Parts: sequence; structure tokens; C-alpha cells
Amino acid sequence: MKKTQDSFLLSLRFFLLMFLFFCAQTSLVWAKGAIHFSELKEVIQDQKLVLNAEIDFTLPEEVVSAIHHDISILFKTEIILLEEKPLLGMTFERVRKSIEYHTELYAYGVNRYYVLYNHRNHKRQTFQTLKEALQTLGTLQALPLINLVELHPEQTYFLKIRVSLNKWRLPPPLLIDSLLEPYWQLDSGWQSFKIRTPKSWR
Repeated sequence: MKKTQDSFLLSLRFFLLMFLFFCAQTSLVWAKGAIHFSELKEVIQDQKLVLNAEIDFTLPEEVVSAIHHDISILFKTEIILLEEKPLLGMTFERVRKSIEYHTELYAYGVNRYYVLYNHRNHKRQTFQTLKEALQTLGTLQALPLINLVELHPEQTYFLKIRVSLNKWRLPPPLLIDSLLEPYWQLDSGWQSFKIRTPKSWR
């Protein structure tokens, strides 16, 4: 009898997780535009390929309210450098570089200061306003990607980048809410652009 009950509970949990996952996927459309790129380009600097980007954040009131109630919000940045190579009439992709890191945003103190903590380089910055914190969060300046000597000037390369809120790092009371409510679905979607590799690189 106990074995049957355990099996039933396991099945129930599985279907509940599938339902929540489906809701999370469908609600992504509702929050489109909450995070978007206003600038995105590659630059050659010190014999390295680096990335410059400007990202605009429009946080819904519910998310701002959570920050003001001592809830840390974690944003995930994903960057992928792809190499395309034709072979036998087909195009194959190879990941040349993959970068992923989290940036934590939270508020503290009676006067309400805002803090950004980069989990990749362990850098912490404090701001007087949320606007200033979001502007800094959305600025990628000369982020090193790869040395030029590792790239072939005749190959085709694409850069993909995505910034999203990591709902799974929210505290339990908000986790279910974040999977169902559209205002928690903060995701830029994958942005992709072709990188030109002039022969002068070598």
C-alpha cells in the first residue's frame, strides 16, 4: 500500500513540475521587451576580440517591490562564440567560447542603497538609485572573449548573447509565483550577430 502511495505522489509531483514548466515557457511571450539590447558590437582590442553592449532593463513594479523587500534578484548572462564551417554541402557549428555568469541585485539599509554583485569576478558596487544600478548592470564594456590568434581569418563566426532573470534562485515563497506570473519572465531571448574577421587579424 505504501509503495502505491509513493508511486502516486511521485507521479503527481512530476505532472505538477511539467505544468509549471509549461506555464513558464508560455508566459515568456508576455514579458517580451523587459530586457532588450540597444547596442551590441564586437571590437578588436589588444589582439583580443572583445564585446561592447548596452542593455535596457524595464523592471515591473512587482519585481521592484520584491527588491525593496530584501529579495535578491539574480540575472544570468550567457555568451557563446560560434564558428561555422561548411563541409560536404552542410554547415557545422562549433562552440569556440562559452561564458556564463550571474549578477546579483539587491537593496539594503534605511536609506535604501542598491548593490550589484558579480559572481564571476566577485566585484561589488553600490548605488544610490535603482536606475544607476540597472544602467551599470546593462553596460558591458570591452568584455574579453577570445584571443585573435585562436580564430581563423577565413572562417565565419557568430556571437550569441542572452540576459535573463534566474527564477530558480528566488526564495521558495516566490518561486511558484515566478513560474506562473508574466512579470517575472524577464528574458532578452538570444541575440545573434555575425562577426567579421578580416585577414589583417594575422
